[in-house]
Amino acid sequence: MSNAVFASQNVAWNLDALNDTFNNASPETIVRWALAQNLRVVTSTSFGTQSAAMLHLVSKLGPSLPIIWIDSGFAPANTREFSRQLVEQLNLNLVTYRPNLTPLRCLHAISATDTEDLTEEQRAQLANLVKIEPFERAMSALKPHIWLTGIRAEETSFRAKLRPASWDDRGMLKLAPFLHSSEADIDAYLAQHNLPRGPASVDPTKAGPHLECGLHTRRSQPQSLK
Repeated sequence: MSNAVFASQNVAWNLDALNDTFNNASPETIVRWALAQNLRVVTSTSFGTQSAAMLHLVSKLGPSLPIIWIDSGFAPANTREFSRQLVEQLNLNLVTYRPNLTPLRCLHAISATDTEDLTEEQRAQLANLVKIEPFERAMSALKPHIWLTGIRAEETSFRAKLRPASWDDRGMLKLAPFLHSSEADIDAYLAQHNLPRGPASVDPTKAGPHLECGLHTRRSQPQSLK
């Protein structure tokens, strides 16, 4: 929708104007802009391989910013150790949300006994139980105006079509500061700031890499302000 102005909790955003500004902006510029709005801002992390870049930038510019981690219960021990390492190293204000059910009960709820050979429908059901519902609970509690996310265009075909600023139908402006950064860019950032790479991700809600679980694909067009 051209020149659409969307409202997030009585704050108006012109996405076209924002993206004109952010398309060639550095990640730091985008994060600084978000923090300068003096609104409720959150970020999220999966503690994935390159997640330290976004977490470092956010912790440097907004040390008290809530960082949401959806602990699905399926994260392996090395991911949990990596999360503890980054929380300590970067002094992160980590806010953890978990599913209402244990991993075993989540599997029972989708008629599965393990995470191997799940159908597409079962993976979608599992994603709703262990990711989407806890995330929406976090959003309801924190009520952010702006959500900073570390997603990149290279990661999936869906993300390749996104712009740095978009509207999330949970009622907030979604900003992706590293959207146009390449994997090499992130690796260079990690090396420059002496940051660790995380372990390879294990995500039973996805059948393979370069796929979506539904957390970022849920987006609809809100009513445009006149």
